[in-house]
Amino acid sequence: MRWIESIRLLREQGHDLFIELGPGKVLAGFMARIDKEARIISIEDAKSLQAGVAELS
Repeated sequence: MRWIESIRLLREQGHDLFIELGPGKVLAGFMARIDKEARIISIEDAKSLQAGVAELS
């Protein structure tokens, strides 16, 4: 799958933080299956946006 190849390439390049925007956490679920060490921030609404900003600070 292209998604898995893309994520693995990004991880090989040193990227470890991924941000998912929109309702649900489907992509975060896929990421957890591909690489359990990757950090994923899911932003669905104002509350999760504030939590994401706090985590990045």
